[in-house]
Amino acid sequence: MNIKFKTGIALALCAGLLAACSSNANTGAEAPAADAGTGGAAAQSITVNAVSFLAKDDPLTATIHEWIEMVDEATGGEVKINWRGGADIIPPGEQANAVQTGAIDLIFNHTGQYESQNREVSAIPLSRLTPWEERENGFFDAMAEAHRKIDMVYLGRWLNTSPRIWLNEPVTTLAELNGKKIRATGNYTRFFESLGINSVIIDPGEVYTSLQTGVVEGFVYGGLQGPRQNGWTDSSKYVLDHPFWNQNVTIVMNPAKWDSISAENQQKILDATAEYERYMVEYYDAESEKERAALEEAGVTFIQLSEEEGQAFVDRAFDVEWEYLATEIPDQVENLRSLSE
Repeated sequence: MNIKFKTGIALALCAGLLAACSSNANTGAEAPAADAGTGGAAAQSITVNAVSFLAKDDPLTATIHEWIEMVDEATGGEVKINWRGGADIIPPGEQANAVQTGAIDLIFNHTGQYESQNREVSAIPLSRLTPWEERENGFFDAMAEAHRKIDMVYLGRWLNTSPRIWLNEPVTTLAELNGKKIRATGNYTRFFESLGINSVIIDPGEVYTSLQTGVVEGFVYGGLQGPRQNGWTDSSKYVLDHPFWNQNVTIVMNPAKWDSISAENQQKILDATAEYERYMVEYYDAESEKERAALEEAGVTFIQLSEEEGQAFVDRAFDVEWEYLATEIPDQVENLRSLSE
């Protein structure tokens, strides 16, 4: 596939740097230690080199550290995740290709970076289920199969937040959103167009000034943690408190690297990830409540539309995307939607 060679030179350099940083990068295994009790050799450990699209110290990546520890504990140290960093190691837009080609072993990224390769994975943010419900009813299995089609092994989710619209001025009805200029990313375009919102694509570093100068009248953000710390709430002090969609962030591994892990440890990793997802949801729910209190103390107002309009807003967010997917993957949509609701 041509896509796997788009970033050839850049990824080759990245892979070389990673190899230089670790004597285990080429083999993925550490030298076995002597077992003093039996005189035999202990099992080899496999090092899995990982990157994320957000920085390691970003508040939204806080629970990744816990997942790494849980994998280490579950496998008795036989599988070690070496989280090397974020965009400073491989640019976010190149990370999907990097994990597919094996330039990196694992990524903490999001489906927006690779959903064009297989639209089935676009169902992930449209799930209205908890991660454990997804594992019980077949949705997780469907997503694992969808990722395999594009040379990725899907292990699970690592974030539990939903997008909200933040505004410089309050609104009381959906109609008042018509014509507003909202800072967004490409995945919001269809939904925003259905509301009459003008999506404005702006780099994160320029959002503060754009809000201050009126270039945009608000922004959309995937959770409560972040806007206050970024200073964006200096201008946008109103939150439309109708979260929509699920998170689309994923933990995915290179298939060859995954296959180098024993079947026993593969299952231990999957079990640990399922356990981690429960912890992760609880953690971010608690953090969101703390941040809500801090935002209210800072003068941010949470707006509730009428019950009817609030439900219409959320339903439209999902319906617009399912209608789009019906044009892209008509044979899969009915099954995916039934598994996700």
